[in-house]
Amino acid sequence: MLIIAISRGKVATRFMRLSKLSYLTLWAVHFDQVKKLYKDTLGLPVAEENENFIMFDTKGSRLAFHRLTKAPPLSRSTVEVHLEVNDVDEVYSSLKSRGVKFDDPPANRPWGTRSAGFKDPEGYVVEIVGPLKAGEPAKGD
Repeated sequence: MLIIAISRGKVATRFMRLSKLSYLTLWAVHFDQVKKLYKDTLGLPVAEENENFIMFDTKGSRLAFHRLTKAPPLSRSTVEVHLEVNDVDEVYSSLKSRGVKFDDPPANRPWGTRSAGFKDPEGYVVEIVGPLKAGEPAKGD
């Protein structure tokens, strides 16, 4: 946002700096399944919760879901949630053993991270991301 101040006939401009994403709220028709995935399967720490809302604390920003009673299904990917981990392969194996169905196995990406992704019950893409695995070529675009 550009702020313009006029004082004693002089125009001063300065930019308001927004520096932190406090939280992001996503709406969920499949709220109970989404809540179970993020809370129980992924194990994200809960910051706040009630019957229609849950907020997770993710070290620096928070992710919230709010119950939506009716909406058409997502016809395309509109949101990607990226969760940072230290070892993508270890988390991938753990989540896979808990029933998470990944689109592809972990891979080094050309932009400098290793990742593996799946869709949550609402259709949002969830990616676990971490450091590159040494000696493995990059895949994807």
